[in-house]
Amino acid sequence: MKRRISGAAALGLLETAAVLLLSSCLPRRVRLDRDIPVYLRPDMPPGFEEAIRDCLAIWNREFGTGLRIAGYHEGGPARDGRNSISLGVADPPFRERGRSGARLEADRLGYALNWRRGARIEETDILINISWRLAPRASLEAEDYCLETLVLHELGHMFGLPHEDREESLMYPRMEPGRAVLEVDDRMRAEFSRRYY
Repeated sequence: MKRRISGAAALGLLETAAVLLLSSCLPRRVRLDRDIPVYLRPDMPPGFEEAIRDCLAIWNREFGTGLRIAGYHEGGPARDGRNSISLGVADPPFRERGRSGARLEADRLGYALNWRRGARIEETDILINISWRLAPRASLEAEDYCLETLVLHELGHMFGLPHEDREESLMYPRMEPGRAVLEVDDRMRAEFSRRYY
């Protein structure tokens, strides 16, 4: 003999199933470390270290990230347990394969290489391409790319933020010479809070 359940009970079961289904599809939030050491190359050009410190301060103020300069290290794209910001010269074009995450190609101003364990980013190495004309915003000329805009953008990738399709966004994938974008927008805040608690 079949038993019928009431309409209210059926609705309750459907609601519970929907919540479970939707919560399994949502990305998992990760606990944010409040102490994130970053190592710099010891041979930064004048003004670069101060500009990078300013970028870390902006991220700390806007997102409470706890980024700090912990010292100096040769760095580069190596899984060595240290978050690093390094300078590099672009590799020549490599025709046999497509882009590789660990190569600084000529058309890139920089990149962030994230080392992951599951969904959690454990280490990030940011490489800045000094083959391009880069300058801190204090000495930015019309043909220079803004160092702070580049570093803030790559720090966004350090925390897993994707590119945005709006030119005014800090996470837009292209930069214009002579232009500084230093403001964090609402989409970045929303994406960050969706990923971290």
